[in-house]
Amino acid sequence: MVLRSLLCLWTPRPHQYACRSMRTTTMQLAHLIHEVEHNRTDYFQVNLPKKSGVGSQLHCRPHRAPLVLVDSSKAFEFIGYRVLSRLPANIPGVNCRRWLRKFLRGRYAKTRVGNRHGDRSSTLRGVPQGSVLGPYLFSLYVHPLLNLLNSFAGVTADMYADDLSIIVKGQSREDAIPTANMVLQKLHAWSQENGLAINPSKCEAAWFTLSTHTESDYDREGRWPLVVAGCKIPVMTMGASRTTKLLGMDLDPRLTLNVAAASQRISQLRCIAHKEAGPSPHDLRTLVIGYGASKLRYGSELIWAVATDSAKNEMQKTYATLARIVSGVPSTVDQ
Repeated sequence: MVLRSLLCLWTPRPHQYACRSMRTTTMQLAHLIHEVEHNRTDYFQVNLPKKSGVGSQLHCRPHRAPLVLVDSSKAFEFIGYRVLSRLPANIPGVNCRRWLRKFLRGRYAKTRVGNRHGDRSSTLRGVPQGSVLGPYLFSLYVHPLLNLLNSFAGVTADMYADDLSIIVKGQSREDAIPTANMVLQKLHAWSQENGLAINPSKCEAAWFTLSTHTESDYDREGRWPLVVAGCKIPVMTMGASRTTKLLGMDLDPRLTLNVAAASQRISQLRCIAHKEAGPSPHDLRTLVIGYGASKLRYGSELIWAVATDSAKNEMQKTYATLARIVSGVPSTVDQ
């Protein structure tokens, strides 16, 4: 009843995808990929010196789209009661505000080990876990933060629960990285004021661009570092051995789907696919469908239109390998 009243008076931002009707993890990934593709296929004109060294020539270059993934340390548990007590003030309904205040106040916790119980103590931090209202209260808590981050030109911020992703549009590192650092400074200041703990060591970033031969995209000299809370964030570029991951999806700059993760599962399946020592064909099919194919297919429909032909071919070959493991067909058979 309280949740129904709350949703009648307050609507989560479109950029918050968790705990909302008709919203899924793949929808946030789809919006993220759309923003990246829209930014890096938007061209601008720039004058560059000619190879002869005499005069300049007009060139068209695509924008760059750095993606920053911000990790929050136990976001639900560390919100102070001082901040939580202010949440009902943002709700217009008198009765709904009173219900929420009573829900947040007077909460206690105790520890149990076996049959022994610790002393009961009042809880001064954290959104109540396991409740229907808990995730919505967290959405209400980060509502001003999403308003702040999306108010900057060329910046898009989305959240799924406490997973925050920030996309910045820029013409080069000299343009995009300072903007991203400014946004991260605002984020850090807001988090300190409102009790949101950011874990810089788990923050990641990826550099998306259509160009693969522009040396300035790689910043090998470290002139334009990405910094949050005083710590540098590693930025993955074309050809990097590591990739960033959001909601179970590998977001490498080449958009090669989840082929690498699925290949690891194929290696594991080969270890148990022996005819004598392995499981029955029915069990193996069940394992492949639930453990291999599901990982390979998850999110692939989102970026199929923008994935390279080599990525699509690799995905199809990987899926064919999964089918061969189940059926026992030798690898020399044409696919």
